[in-house]
Amino acid sequence: MNLPAYIVPKDVEIYKIYFLDPFKEPVAIKDEDEFKDIVSKLKEEGLIEEARSLTQQWVNLKKKHFKINYKGKFLNLGEKTAIMGILNVTPDSFSDGGEFFHVEKAVEKAAQMLEEGANIIDIGGESTRPGAKPVSEEEELKRVIPVIKQIRKELGDNFFISIDTYKSKVAKAALEEGADIVNDISGLSFDEHMIDVIKEFDCPVIVNHIKGTPQNMQKNVYYDDVVREIIEFLNKQISIALEKGIRKDRFIIDPGIGFGKNVEHNIEIIKRLKEFKILGFPILVGISRKSFIGKVLKNLLGMEREPSPKDRLYGGLAATAIAVLNGAHIVRTHDVKQTNEFLTMLDTIRGYRLV
Repeated sequence: MNLPAYIVPKDVEIYKIYFLDPFKEPVAIKDEDEFKDIVSKLKEEGLIEEARSLTQQWVNLKKKHFKINYKGKFLNLGEKTAIMGILNVTPDSFSDGGEFFHVEKAVEKAAQMLEEGANIIDIGGESTRPGAKPVSEEEELKRVIPVIKQIRKELGDNFFISIDTYKSKVAKAALEEGADIVNDISGLSFDEHMIDVIKEFDCPVIVNHIKGTPQNMQKNVYYDDVVREIIEFLNKQISIALEKGIRKDRFIIDPGIGFGKNVEHNIEIIKRLKEFKILGFPILVGISRKSFIGKVLKNLLGMEREPSPKDRLYGGLAATAIAVLNGAHIVRTHDVKQTNEFLTMLDTIRGYRLV
């Protein structure tokens, strides 16, 4: 017997507005009309700054598409998730230390990742794994500059290269030799001259959150509210950069999964990634092979030991799926081919429209 009628469940988004004023109660709303009512009441109460900030946040939440452009290259974000392939030119990376330490091997790896679907090649010359020792500017330059130069010479200039560094001199030299994006794990906080370099080259910059330094970031990690604190940090750092003349369309934000966070913090960031959209910038996530994946798998599957970094692919892809569904625009990964195939299906299904 056919049903005479049926109900089709639809996603219903509920938004909750919180205020810094402890005497002002949070407000729950479900649509734009209710939001406009709240803003009108705030204006009537003379709370103009709150009304203005919330209005901008509402606009940001609804923004779906972004564009990265530099030196005639464009990357459209919003429909298909972009892939950043990791190229560690270090002897001690947590996942692939030493594999691509030589220029020839590094260029071969870059070519392979581009063939597999990478949109950005992220080149780093200093390991930032927990407990890693810093290297000098001279050593970092010696590692990354020959690789960038050779990649550009052999593979051309029709793709993005990002330089993974928090040192302004390394960033400047990399940009001069063909890099396009600065990926700063410190979120512009370790080197006071980094903002000057970004302004000089007018290039995109990834503002990452970290608590502490790679040497101590996993010791005594504590947050009252991990997502709120990261949002406040990113907003503060970007505000400083904007005041110094960096254009608003140059920023990409990264919540810094694994950088001064424990397992619960990382999971909470991924589950609540939508909240970062209020800042109004494209979101990058780096989940690939991170240790929290191994800890979850070991504890919940009763394994004798944590899976090695290279054995964390499937767990990482599961976490990546949630991150993308919650708003990530760029995924940073060691495993480009597998991630590209995975994201191609995910993006196709989530973008599919029933007639």
